[in-house]
Amino acid sequence: MTRTGKIFSWTFAILALLLAALILIIVFFDWNRIKPTINAKVSEELHRAFAINGNLAVIWQREPEEGGWRSWVPWPHVVAEDLSLGNPDWSKQPQMVTLKRVELRISPLALLAQRVVIPRIDLTEPNAELQRLADGRANWTFKFDPKDPNAEPSSWVVDIGAIGFDKGHVTLDDQTLKTNLDVLIDPLGKPIPFSEIVGDKAAKTAQDKGGAPQDYAFALKVKGQYHAQNLTGQGKIGGLLALQDASKPFPLQAQAKIGDTRIELAGTLTDPLNLGALDLRLKLAGDSLGNLYPLTGVTLPDTPPYSTDGHLIAKLHDEAGAKFTYEKFNGKIGDSDIHGDLTYVASQPRPKLS
Repeated sequence: MTRTGKIFSWTFAILALLLAALILIIVFFDWNRIKPTINAKVSEELHRAFAINGNLAVIWQREPEEGGWRSWVPWPHVVAEDLSLGNPDWSKQPQMVTLKRVELRISPLALLAQRVVIPRIDLTEPNAELQRLADGRANWTFKFDPKDPNAEPSSWVVDIGAIGFDKGHVTLDDQTLKTNLDVLIDPLGKPIPFSEIVGDKAAKTAQDKGGAPQDYAFALKVKGQYHAQNLTGQGKIGGLLALQDASKPFPLQAQAKIGDTRIELAGTLTDPLNLGALDLRLKLAGDSLGNLYPLTGVTLPDTPPYSTDGHLIAKLHDEAGAKFTYEKFNGKIGDSDIHGDLTYVASQPRPKLS
């Protein structure tokens, strides 16, 4: 072998050894060593106490569903246990959110294009205590330090596909709305197909609009007060919120009683990240239409007992204001039959009802 060939061979061998050593370090590195740094950095950015109190691990696994040669590239699966996020200083409660476990996976190839692609995040036993004071301060809003106006925007993009969740508990204490709710979320013993709740025709319509809704996976129970009226309810929801695919429907079903108003609904929510749109079969009943004011903000006349059954479509980000259309409804007010279409627009300075 020539001298040049020997130099090339030794160089290649050394690079291969260094690469193998780097892979071994990454695979067997104890990620718990960097928890204090992560906790401190996140706490500094959010101005809240953040902590990964349990184990932090990175497991490298192949993704067969990627197909082709990409299926041979291992992805890092990040698992963090016992997480907590504190409240702002004004809150009397120490914690805003606690999580038993968070698991996610990151596409390594996307990092080469400065994209952090996380197809799915799974949350185990999320618990949240949400608060808003009468002066408008809310613990779900965060204070971020202003950035240097002359600094160039980051070229990195974070892309989260969906969020899956387990059983959880959420409380809401909102003094501005005179609302205090306690919500429990538990897995159903067995998932219930969407069509079994809404019917085959409605399920096909939802599918034609952009995708087949997932099965109902969790039971929902809520109690408390809404706009100072007693509220109780129960229902069912899906188990996976699609954040990037705004057209993928998220299933909802509920029965609730607010004051003397009884509500039944079944259908879908789309674009959950932005509370984009609702498409529901809605039934309303109560002692008087005048009692709907705390729920709708629209003054209606006092009437005999009423009941309605119709199709509610809501576009919550319409330019003119959130728009609700209650179409092809039928019902009764006292002994009188009613039917038709009703549109409510939350416009400024006054909402409109037609």
